Amino acid sequence: MHVIYYLPREDVLVDLTPTPTTSSCPYKGTASYWSVPAPDGSATEVAWSYEAPLPDAVAIAGAVAFYPDRADVVVGGM
Repeated sequence: MHVIYYLPREDVLVDLTPTPTTSSCPYKGTASYWSVPAPDGSATEVAWSYEAPLPDAVAIAGAVAFYPDRADVVVGGM
């Protein structure tokens, strides 16, 4: 089982690039997706966020969540 954390964007230490991808969740609203460029110039979508979530999800507005199989996330330490 994977735990998904929604992290404040200012606490994310990697440069994220917005992608044109969006999706819709009936509980949270429209998600935006983010990639991290690789050294070879390619990019993989590794994260998503809800910039303007529905009222019941305002606590995650602007926060970023990462795919557990596409990124290593360390929360609260090194």
